[in-house]
Amino acid sequence: MITPKEIREWRELKGLSLRDVAKFCEVSPQLIGQCETGKKYLTDYNYAEIIKGINLAFAAKQNQES
Repeated sequence: MITPKEIREWRELKGLSLRDVAKFCEVSPQLIGQCETGKKYLTDYNYAEIIKGINLAFAAKQNQES
């Protein structure tokens, strides 16, 4: 299972804000932040959805820059 710290690292590596990811996960940026700091615990499914949101946000950012 991916750790909260790894989620933050993955998001930052892609150059994304909490707001960018939250938009694609359809949750608040605060919830993403709480997940990354371990203050909010989620199921494996929810973590997978956040990872998917990171990938979608990154792809959208790349398309905007093209």
